[in-house]
Amino acid sequence: MISIFIASVTPFSGKNLICLGLGLKFKRDGYRVGYFKPVGISPVLVDGIVTDEDAVFLSKSLEVDEPPQSICPVVLTEDLITRMTQGEELNIRQKTMTAFNQAATGQDVIISRGLGRLSSGTCLLFSELDFIKASNAKVIFVDKLQPGIDTLDGFFYASRMLGDQLLGVVFNIVPPAKINHVRETLVPFLKKNGITTLGVVQKDPILGAVPIREIVTALNGKVLCCNDKLDELVEHFMIGAMNMESALRYFRKIDNKAVITGGDRSDIQLAALETSTKCLILTGELYPDASILGRAQESGVPVMVVRADTASAVEICEGLVGYVSLHSKSKVQRAAEVVERELDFKTIYERLGMKK
Repeated sequence: MISIFIASVTPFSGKNLICLGLGLKFKRDGYRVGYFKPVGISPVLVDGIVTDEDAVFLSKSLEVDEPPQSICPVVLTEDLITRMTQGEELNIRQKTMTAFNQAATGQDVIISRGLGRLSSGTCLLFSELDFIKASNAKVIFVDKLQPGIDTLDGFFYASRMLGDQLLGVVFNIVPPAKINHVRETLVPFLKKNGITTLGVVQKDPILGAVPIREIVTALNGKVLCCNDKLDELVEHFMIGAMNMESALRYFRKIDNKAVITGGDRSDIQLAALETSTKCLILTGELYPDASILGRAQESGVPVMVVRADTASAVEICEGLVGYVSLHSKSKVQRAAEVVERELDFKTIYERLGMKK
């Protein structure tokens, strides 16, 4: 059984993307694939058991048939943190490795996913680095391209700490303008220092898009129509605060957008519905005219009303764009395509002793 651990220099660097892409590729090549997350930070109840939301999604996407406690045995809840700080013996190492061994049983490959640093979990007396050693995992380190030398520092540190257990590194969510710099300058620099780059993944507009459903959740919005369209993806957010003629010119420039405007701006709402708009976000808890709702229903454009003002709604929505979430069926296939295209699977298979 081959154990692979996906770590990162910083949080939200796209570890789920790499886990999903690797797992789906291995499955297509005939391998039995397991999934494991030692520590979760997004509690969710499944059949009365507290587990991790990301772990549930990834295990379902990879068709892993294991109970929640085997996929993610430790979830950072307030209760767990309180018990830890009060000195209770939590036996995290034993609990984690027992679950890992169960999740790995019968699998050819098991993919584990970290939180964001090798030091994560140190206060639990069983860090990510401890788990990597205990599970004898080969590690792929992932990071978004950070300013300055932060990404390179992270990769060098990983190489120093992991030695031969470091399989390689992946530059993820790289802006198109930086692709040549990464490939022609940073990759050769790492190679000279004994670090293999396994992939340079360009920022993808579809993977970076936000499902309308997640916008509704983030804004605590009320959807007024087209609930069947909430899995549609929004790539851009635009503010509607001008006259209708200007709005039409403005909105026609951008496709696959959400328009954020006041609920009393029927002219802006109508202009948005005349262009490629995925949803309307109406702020200030102001409801639209019935004619607008009728037009939105005809066009298949969800309309949501939110309590937040326009400035606050924009800030929340822009924060969503920075986080690549895969919790949408429409993104899973795209993730598989991107990872298979951009990662050096020939090297990965060779270094793991696997056959295609």
